[in-house]
Amino acid sequence: MNLAVDIGGTYLRYDTGEIKKIEIKNIDIEEFLKELIKKYDVKKIAISFAGQVNKGEILSSPNVKKFNPKNLGIPYVLENDLNCAALAESNYFKSKFLVALYSGTGLGSGIIENGIIRGYKNLAGEIGHIPYKKAPFRCGCGKDNCIELFASGSGIEKWAGFLGCESNLKTTCKEIKKNYEDALLVAVAISLTLFNPEILVLGGGVIKNNPYLLDLIKKEIKNYAPKFAISKIVLSEIEDASLKGAKLLLKEENET
Repeated sequence: MNLAVDIGGTYLRYDTGEIKKIEIKNIDIEEFLKELIKKYDVKKIAISFAGQVNKGEILSSPNVKKFNPKNLGIPYVLENDLNCAALAESNYFKSKFLVALYSGTGLGSGIIENGIIRGYKNLAGEIGHIPYKKAPFRCGCGKDNCIELFASGSGIEKWAGFLGCESNLKTTCKEIKKNYEDALLVAVAISLTLFNPEILVLGGGVIKNNPYLLDLIKKEIKNYAPKFAISKIVLSEIEDASLKGAKLLLKEENET
C-alpha cells in the first residue's frame, strides 16, 4: 500500500483507511515511520512536514525534531504541511487562487495559483518567520522578532510562561489575547495584499478552538489591508487538511 503521513508540531497523523494520531513528543519519528512501513508493507510514502523542505530534504524545522526521510528505504514525497493543506483546501473550495493561513503550533501559509507557489527553495509562504516585533524569548528558528512568536500556539505558550498566566486566548492576561489578535490581523493583511487570493482559508488548532477570530478579522481587516485587496475569508471546513493534501500528492505522483 501507499501511505500518507502528516508530521505536525504536536501530532503525527497517518491514514491506513482510518486516520490515527500520536503525540510527537512520545516517539522517534524516523523509527516510528519505519515501523509503519514494515507493519503495512508500505511501498511509497507521502510526508507532510511542519518545517522548511526542498527536493526531498528537510532544510529547517523550528517546531519538530529533524529526521532523514532517505533512511526510510522506500520512495517518498516530502512536502511542507501548509502546502499540503493549501492543496486540500483548493480541492475542497474548487479555487485555483487560494491562501491557507494556519495558526497551530506555528504560523504558516500555503499559496495556490494554478498549483502550489513554491519559490526558489520551496520556502514561499513562510509567513511565520517574517520580522514583526521583538519578543523577550526566541522562536524555534533562532530569531526573537518572528510574527509566529505572537500569532501561534507556541507563541501563546511562551508569552504565558513569561507573564505567568494561562496559555490560551481565554486567559485573564489581556496582553496575550491582544498580541495574538493584532499579529493574526497583520498576517491576514499581508496574505491578502501580497497574494491576492480568491479565498483566504483560516485553519490550525488555535483558530479552530477560537472561531470568534473569523468575525474579528472580518470586522477589523479594513484597518489592516487596503480595501481593494480584501477578498473572501472563511474558516477551514476540512479535518486533517495537511494529511488529505499528502494523499493528493500521492495521487498526483501515481498519475504521472
